[in-house]
Amino acid sequence: MSEPFSTKLKSTLLERKAFLIAFFIILAVGLFVRTYQFEPWLHFELDQARDAKVIDEAFAGSFWDLPLLGPKAGGTFLRLAPGFYYLQYVSGLLFGQNPAGISWLVAILSFLTLPLLYLFLRRGFDQKISLSLMALASVCVFLVLFGRFGWNPNLLPFFLTLGFYALLRAVERENEHKTRWFLLAAASLTFATHFHFLAFLAVPVITIAFLVIKRARFSVRAWAGAVLIVGILYLPMILNEVKTGGTNTSEFFGAITEKSTKEQHTFVEKGIRDLAELGQASVVVITGYEGATFPSVLVNAKEWGTVCDSRCDKGKWYGVLGVLFVLFGTLALVRKWWKARDWAEADFFLLSGIWLAVAFVLYLPLSYAVAPRFYLLITPLFFVLLGCLVTCEWLNKRNAWIGVGIIAILALSNAYFLHGRLDELSRAGTEAVESRPDRILKERVRVTFEQQVAIADFLKAKQNESGYPIYMASEPQHQRALKYLLERDGVVTDGLKLSNLYLEGKYFLVLRTSENLDARLSKYNGVYTVGDATAFGTLTVIELFPRPEHTKETRQDFSLPEKQADSKAPPRYTWREFFGSNGGTLEGDEAEEGEDDN
Repeated sequence: MSEPFSTKLKSTLLERKAFLIAFFIILAVGLFVRTYQFEPWLHFELDQARDAKVIDEAFAGSFWDLPLLGPKAGGTFLRLAPGFYYLQYVSGLLFGQNPAGISWLVAILSFLTLPLLYLFLRRGFDQKISLSLMALASVCVFLVLFGRFGWNPNLLPFFLTLGFYALLRAVERENEHKTRWFLLAAASLTFATHFHFLAFLAVPVITIAFLVIKRARFSVRAWAGAVLIVGILYLPMILNEVKTGGTNTSEFFGAITEKSTKEQHTFVEKGIRDLAELGQASVVVITGYEGATFPSVLVNAKEWGTVCDSRCDKGKWYGVLGVLFVLFGTLALVRKWWKARDWAEADFFLLSGIWLAVAFVLYLPLSYAVAPRFYLLITPLFFVLLGCLVTCEWLNKRNAWIGVGIIAILALSNAYFLHGRLDELSRAGTEAVESRPDRILKERVRVTFEQQVAIADFLKAKQNESGYPIYMASEPQHQRALKYLLERDGVVTDGLKLSNLYLEGKYFLVLRTSENLDARLSKYNGVYTVGDATAFGTLTVIELFPRPEHTKETRQDFSLPEKQADSKAPPRYTWREFFGSNGGTLEGDEAEEGEDDN
């Protein structure tokens, strides 16, 4: 006897209600872990201070004082497009003209990535698997940490997920709004190319390859609109190129050559390393565990074999599992595409496969110098691969809920490691926290914005007491951030040196509390007398007093023009400079000395 219609309807309504409750609980959790103690625990180092300095200049003037080019791409003199600076400027207007205010938009877009990821995954998986994967993403340590501070690569997951979802909607056979979706895809994907050099290379290739394979057809109006959107979003860079004679374009070709020839490993070694790094990244994203390793593989004319030291040996089986996850996940993806039931599902797996293949090829020349942020380019694909594995026929024949259970366990694993990370941040200002291995932000120790502000206030008080300039040295990432905070508060400051010392000056070292302070102080002992040490949790401020024989003058003359650092980076104009008579500037280049991570 068939089930009554009223019973079926009631069951359907209950399922829908349960789905909505689960959906909004997941969103609430995702929002909470991305915004809780956002400003106090903000990650603010060298690159963030550089960007804040650029945006402050616009706040002091107007939008017209924003640059036509963005930050430098890591390890090159190529500058990216300026979209990130413009979004930071808008974020500051909305949430406050300070380091936290210009970063809030990153947290909001990281949160909005969650419902977008659900919509994207629904193109290939059912409701319960897509919702489970969204729950995993909501507590994913990798996504959460990159969503809690301002940095241009951090916006990639949002704009790529939005852009590729819109692209899939644009090629639907029975869609009355193809043009609208195509224009949204063009805008989002073009914006994505502003945020990282690899995205600048990968996104056009992925998009064109997908459209060619699909033989997608759009109206002349749609193509004209897409070209117009790309032109508008790259207009600032085009104007800067016109003004400088194409210097940034020259750097682009130089950057490609440099990155492709930097490593001297064989093609096979690079391929194995590429796969190994991808596997280790998958462990971080899917489980939250950051200790996975993989043996170095040598395959060349002189020798072959593997190298694995004690640290590698400790985590190698996690790395092996990560590599197996990538390999079998890719095979499952191909099988899903081959056996797809309809065109929409087939398109989803086709686009995912192209996305993964293009990224893998781009990672090859960088395989021995890959950085965690590079995988923001493909973070959504780790959830696609996991979805392919947990919905394979072998599992579904036993119980369709097994896949949901596996994802739930992985979500709990991420939640455990995320809790540990946030706990470390909560104690970083008061304790010398021993940090776990960091395969996400590559931090040696946990340092929060709240700590840095406290140190800056401490140094400011020292200047107020004496009236003397502050001379301070620390590790590059912290020194730039502290210098920015001091200068923002009007503190007269300069770097601490071993020569050209002044009688009227206050001298400080800011070091990691956990390191061997005596060893670090040894090179200063002949020039300075060591004074009091004041602990600020994971950082310690040590006052130094210059020995009389090393002081040559009474006080430094800060009225003299500051010496500009030599830079080979292309000149960068602001809108005001472009339309005025002033020459191009190199805003932020001083801050770009040392490490640069774009």
